[in-house]
Amino acid sequence: MPACIEWAEERTRECAQTEDQGYRDCCEWAPCSWFCDAWVWVSNVVCVLWTWITTVVCVAWDVVTTILNAILVTLESIIGWVISALAFIIELIEMIPVLGTLVRWVLNFITFLIATVLSIIDAVLGFLGIRPEKILRVCTVILRDEDGNPVATKEFARAMLQLAVDVYKRDANVRIVPLGPFKYSTGFLAAEQVNDNWVIIDEANSDSTILEVPCNADGTAAEWWLGGSAFQWKASTLCFYGAWRRVLGYGAPVSCFIIRDIPGSLGCALWITDYATIKAEKSVPPTSPRTLGHEVGHASNLWHVCVDLDNQNLMATKTGTSVLSPCDPSPSSTEPDRAKPRMNNWQVLLVRASKHVTYF
Repeated sequence: MPACIEWAEERTRECAQTEDQGYRDCCEWAPCSWFCDAWVWVSNVVCVLWTWITTVVCVAWDVVTTILNAILVTLESIIGWVISALAFIIELIEMIPVLGTLVRWVLNFITFLIATVLSIIDAVLGFLGIRPEKILRVCTVILRDEDGNPVATKEFARAMLQLAVDVYKRDANVRIVPLGPFKYSTGFLAAEQVNDNWVIIDEANSDSTILEVPCNADGTAAEWWLGGSAFQWKASTLCFYGAWRRVLGYGAPVSCFIIRDIPGSLGCALWITDYATIKAEKSVPPTSPRTLGHEVGHASNLWHVCVDLDNQNLMATKTGTSVLSPCDPSPSSTEPDRAKPRMNNWQVLLVRASKHVTYF
């Protein structure tokens, strides 16, 4: 069932629950009860009517995007290689340590600003409940160690990808798809089912420069030196098809690199970059199935929130974010639920406004 219809049914049930509660809360003496009952009835009619108006708009937009996507995906699949080859020349400059990182960060910040401005109307409609399906492209790569052994299995990557796919579709009506040609989509289908074709195992061996990369300040320093250049090379070659989107910013794919270790963290994503790193595990299912979706969230405008507010939140951590959502005391004693994550309403709006998340 299309997400637009599912949300309409859920919202209709919420309208009915609000109506029932309203009648229970009404005063019992006349004429107060008459006016109260009338107000509750009118409120419910408005609630249901608005729900179905927004649903009609949502479904109509899904029809339009389905048709246009069929055309645009076909065209991109044919000529996208040529455009990406031209974009690859710019990405070669972006691979230069320091200078290339500066160019990359400036371009990413400019495209972020443009995407934010262009998403204002869509964000307003989303706030009102009109949220047609959008698309987020990912390119998932498992690195090999110095001896040529993959640091994780495809099964490990699939488990993380599937949870992210399900959460983003369920909560934000965002369809995560693998980067590549002829990837058609429509809002009238359920979330994607991840298979081995979603995951690339790098053919080349890597060293500690990108196999063991810290996060936070140390990770930022690595991004400006050889580590950032190496990840840019991997993204540009292994995820070549999306080069033009990375440069222009529109629908830029998020490259997810599964590496050997991230000291002190399970994953890392600097918001200003187009890639994320995920710590590999030998165990399946992963001990933290939400990590890939969490890091993609960082790339898509989301920050940490305190676990005490909602331990199931996709971005919940034991420290939160120092300014926007701090934990007090910090760290919290509450553990995040890493197996059943969810997004709240404002997070949905922020993700849908990301340059990575687009209609086409």
